[in-house]
Amino acid sequence: MLGKHLGNSMDKPLLILDLDETLIRGVTEPLERDYDMLLGPYFVYFRPHARDFLGNLENEYTLGFWSSATISYVGPICRQLMKGFEDPLFVWDRERCTHRFDHFKKEPYYLKDLRRIEKNGLSLNRVLIVDDELRKVSLQYGNAVIVKQYLGQTSDYELLHLERYLSLIAREPDFRNIDKTEWRQHRELT
Repeated sequence: MLGKHLGNSMDKPLLILDLDETLIRGVTEPLERDYDMLLGPYFVYFRPHARDFLGNLENEYTLGFWSSATISYVGPICRQLMKGFEDPLFVWDRERCTHRFDHFKKEPYYLKDLRRIEKNGLSLNRVLIVDDELRKVSLQYGNAVIVKQYLGQTSDYELLHLERYLSLIAREPDFRNIDKTEWRQHRELT
């Protein structure tokens, strides 16, 4: 079960957000600046504007989190990111992902299959998933918005641009009908 808002009765579209390299950067060696939180051996840095992004978009979207990390990592980070905001609809970890192997890169990865959302009664026409890796959301490419990977840089404006774009399309009846490959170039963003 997803949580409090299920089925097509949701009045806002669902925005599912990845964590690592999308909203945060977690590293075992500290960067040359103050970290936002310490979680076990990880120094966690929030992407610039992450908290404003979440706070501003919670008025237009129901938020959910889906990471390919473990819940012991994902849970505390989501609590810190969402502190003072409405609780997300769900926080999912790698247990909800499908384990795959990338034969070109010769490495395993975790696929986020949005059919898990559909099984909980939600239509995918009003669902977006934001991730930094296309392969992790490739089964429902029409629902995906791919962002630049965040590696800890302090001058990063990706979330400001993404917030404006997501606000522009929030009322679209079917997100899958929108070509989101060049979302940064959207004419209303300039």
